[in-house]
Amino acid sequence: MKKNIIYNIFFIGALLVGTTLFAQTVTGTVSDSNGPIPGVNIIVKNTSKGAVTDFDGNYAIDNVDQNAILVFSFIGYTTQEVSVDGRTVINVILIEDSQALDEVVLVGYSSRKKSTLTGALAVVDVEGLAKVRTSNVAQSLQGQVAGVQVASSSGAPGGNIEVTIRGVGTIGNNTPLYIIDGVPSRDISFLNQSDIQTMTVLKDAAAASIYGARASAGVVLITTKSGKKGKMTLEANYFYGIQSATNLPTMLNAAQYMDVTEKAWNNTFTGTNPYTADKGRADFGDTDYIDELFESGSSQNLQLSASGGSDKVQYLMSLGYYGENGIVVYNNDKYQRLNFRTNINAQLTDKFKVGTNLQLSYSIQDKVPSTGESLIRFALLRAPVIPVFKDVSDPTYSAEDPFTDMPFFTSTGYDQGLNRTMYEMVGNPIAQAYFSDDRTTRFQTFGNIYGEYKLMKDLTFRSNVGIDLSFYHDKTFNVNYGDDDGGGSAIDQGLGRRNRPNNLGELRGEAFTFTFINTLNYFIKILFLK
Repeated sequence: MKKNIIYNIFFIGALLVGTTLFAQTVTGTVSDSNGPIPGVNIIVKNTSKGAVTDFDGNYAIDNVDQNAILVFSFIGYTTQEVSVDGRTVINVILIEDSQALDEVVLVGYSSRKKSTLTGALAVVDVEGLAKVRTSNVAQSLQGQVAGVQVASSSGAPGGNIEVTIRGVGTIGNNTPLYIIDGVPSRDISFLNQSDIQTMTVLKDAAAASIYGARASAGVVLITTKSGKKGKMTLEANYFYGIQSATNLPTMLNAAQYMDVTEKAWNNTFTGTNPYTADKGRADFGDTDYIDELFESGSSQNLQLSASGGSDKVQYLMSLGYYGENGIVVYNNDKYQRLNFRTNINAQLTDKFKVGTNLQLSYSIQDKVPSTGESLIRFALLRAPVIPVFKDVSDPTYSAEDPFTDMPFFTSTGYDQGLNRTMYEMVGNPIAQAYFSDDRTTRFQTFGNIYGEYKLMKDLTFRSNVGIDLSFYHDKTFNVNYGDDDGGGSAIDQGLGRRNRPNNLGELRGEAFTFTFINTLNYFIKILFLK
């Protein structure tokens, strides 16, 4: 009996020793095409045993059976199952899952799985943005996100774009707050559309808990593209487009205009109708000022980029040019922008990482009057019986100013046979387009420098310094033109009634924003059990 007990104990001990001999510690690194991935879940299949990769993508699991299967999973990547097969070191490269990536969104200073969020937010389809080429990234948001209204105040090349989230909520600034790579801004007109990686719109008031009162009108989070590990990749993209005005109103021709004004006068006054007597005048024209004002415009965009890197350093550099010629005649409505951007990330030591994302932008905008006494307003109001140009035999004609101004003006004053109020006295929009000389230049530096230090295995400190510095110069020269109506001061006698006398206006300014952000990130190990 004692011998049987001793044999049984020996047999059980042998089993335990054998089981221990076939169990081992498995270590390794999990990475993707960009480098190590922290926070990856690794579990031994059909068990509760597992681990989470640290900041450098390393993991270790004790007492793993040599025939076990390890399951590697991370949001945004395809789950992989790897057989141990007696190995003690298993390195895995995860592959991005395009469908799963749609579920990961940037929120404040971190990223979350979309299904876990309760706030009102929207992820912009960046690939869809590429189908709409605009000078301002904000304009490409039009029709992309529910509850976001995008409007252009003028439609001019490089003109202001108004973005409203959840409608107008204050009599103050209703412009949303833009966060570009962690740096706040109220304007994104300097961004190149091709440089954007992701864009998320935070629409509810919960955004104020992160960014404060500045977020009262909503927040748009933008991340730009960065370099990836691998050989240098060169890319070049170019497009050219043609623009034209559509759905324009049909204007009355000269005969129709005279018929309407004749009828309007008969409905208002009695006596001899001056418009009836004026029909068929030899000096009448037949002008469609809307048609004369607009022509075909064009836009073009060139983007060059180089990216690559090693295990320690990744880089991306891009150079972009955008040019747009507007649809108004005489080519005085133009916009040109030159962008240069560099992104560098360097792993200096096992614990210390630094990087920078810097962008330089230079733009030139030539403008024509688009508000108040605008070209379009004048084109809609000016009588079609007035020609665009004066006849060369007209005593008031000059090669420097060949345009008509006051209706049927003569050198002895306004035509005495007509009432001054018979024909609209607005200016000639074609002359206004020709003499426009209003240029704004802007140079902007925008970007950040960061340092990241791993204090402990799962605790990381990050310090980020951001800068938004811009210089602008607006120069407007208003040249004198038009007919002499006898007005003005004594020194200005003989000058035309428009811009009397010549005048020059200049505005120079500087805007500077400095941001300093420090954060602590702690990776909590949570195992997903089956």
